Amino acid sequence: MKIPVIRGKIGDWIYYSGTMTFSQVSENVTASINEIYEASCLDEILQRALTDNFASIKNYILKDSERFFNAVILAIYNGDPQWLEVEFNDEESEFTNVGFLEFSGEETIFPVDGQHRVAGIREALREDPSLAKEQLPVIFIAHSDDPTGRKRTRKLFSTLNRRAKPVGQNENIALDEDDVCSIITREVIQEIPLFMRKNIVNSLGKQIPNANNTAITSLIALYQCVDLLVKHKLATEGIRGKKYSDYKLYRPQDEVIDSIRGYIFSVFESFVNHTTVIREYLSENSEEKAKKFRNSEGGNLLFRPIAFTEYFEAAFWLQDRGGDTTYDDAFISLNTVDLDIGKAPWLGLVWDGSKIISKASKTTIRYLLVFLADSTVMTEKDIQKLVRDYASGTNRSEAESALALGRESL
Repeated sequence: MKIPVIRGKIGDWIYYSGTMTFSQVSENVTASINEIYEASCLDEILQRALTDNFASIKNYILKDSERFFNAVILAIYNGDPQWLEVEFNDEESEFTNVGFLEFSGEETIFPVDGQHRVAGIREALREDPSLAKEQLPVIFIAHSDDPTGRKRTRKLFSTLNRRAKPVGQNENIALDEDDVCSIITREVIQEIPLFMRKNIVNSLGKQIPNANNTAITSLIALYQCVDLLVKHKLATEGIRGKKYSDYKLYRPQDEVIDSIRGYIFSVFESFVNHTTVIREYLSENSEEKAKKFRNSEGGNLLFRPIAFTEYFEAAFWLQDRGGDTTYDDAFISLNTVDLDIGKAPWLGLVWDGSKIISKASKTTIRYLLVFLADSTVMTEKDIQKLVRDYASGTNRSEAESALALGRESL
C-alpha cells in the first residue's frame, strides 16, 4: 500500500497527512487501541465505548449524502513503512515535504483519534460495498511499542479526545497521562494484588453490578480513593481547593509522581495488613470470592463503593487527630468496628434489608466509622452532628438515635 502524503511537524510530533479509501481503512486499520495500555482491567473500557457508539457513525455514512469527516489520526508500529520524498521546485521555493508513505503490509495501524469512525466505516462498507472508493482524510504518526511510547500515545489520545468532547471517567482513568490520580490508579491495579485483575470491576458508574461476585470495588471508586489519598498528601504541601484541581491538569515531574506513588502504596499496604476482612478476601480462591462479603443479606460495608472511600477518610481523621497515631494505628482501630451492614447501626442507614440505600450520606458513614473506632478523637460538636445526621438518615428521633449509638443523652 502506497499513500501520497504531506509531511509536517507540530510540537515534537512528525506527522504525515493524506487520504485512505474506505476499503484501505477497513483492510488495514484496527479499531482497537489495546496497544497503548497494558493492564487487563483496562482492556475492555474503550472497546465497550466503541461498541456502544459506532452504530451512529455507520448510519450517518449510509444515510447522509453530505457526509464528511475530519481527519482520523493513525498510529503506526511494526513493519517497515518508508517515506519516499518527491522533490520539485518553483521559481522561489523548494518543496521537500511532499511524497509517499509505502507500507510493507506488516505494520499495525490503529486510531489514536477516530476509532468510532474506523469501526463505523468498516460496518457501513459491509452493508454497502459501493462505498469502497470513498476517501477519508488521515494523519499518520509513529508509535513506539514500549512503556515510553505507550505513555506518549496515551497522552495524545487523551488530549485529542478531551479537546474534542468530554471523555468518560473510565476512559480518563485508563488513558490520562496528566492527572496524577489516573496515572497512579493504573499502577495500583497493575501492582497491588488487592486491586489486580478481576478484583476491580469496570462498570459504567461507581456501583458494582449485582451479578458481580468477584470484585472488591469498582474502578471509579478506586480512582476516587486514590484521589482522596493524593489530595490528603498534597494538602500538607499547601495544595488545596482550586490549586489541587489545577494540579491534576498537568503531569508532575517523574520524581514527584514516584513520591506520591510511594505514599499511596504505603497507605494501601497498611490497609491490607491491618484489615481482617481484606486478608480473608485475598485468601479466597473462588470465582465468587466476594459473595461472602457482598450478598443479599447485605455483607460487609467495605465491599460497597458508597463506603469504600469513606473508610480511608475515617482513617485520616483518626490519624490526624490522634496525636502520634500512625496509619497502622488508624486501620487497627477501624478493624475493631463491626461492618456487617445487615446489623445495627448500619441497618436502616446504609442497608434497608434488601438493597443499598442510595441516598445514604457518605459523611454520616464517615462520622459513624470514626465514632465506633475511637470516639475520643471527636469533639462534642462532632458527636452531636453524628446524632442529628443519623436520626435523619434512619428516620428516628434524635433521642432514639443517641440511644442507638450508646449515648444516654444529647
